[in-house]
Amino acid sequence: MGRTGKLLPFLCLILAFWFCAANAAEKQTDVPIIDIESPTYEFEEISQGETVRHTFKVRNKGTAPLQIKGVKPG
Repeated sequence: MGRTGKLLPFLCLILAFWFCAANAAEKQTDVPIIDIESPTYEFEEISQGETVRHTFKVRNKGTAPLQIKGVKPG
């Protein structure tokens, strides 16, 4: 086997790796992007038992579905 015969499998491996990496990078462009209009809200002093509500406006500016799997108060 000549020099070219030993180099060909190595080049094929590099091309396969490059193709997989390029394909994965291309797929990563389709991602969700969360946008929260006002991410914080200062509640004023309230009496015990009083109900307080606030609406947070959440938008997905990305191209993939946005999944909110949990929310924790701060």
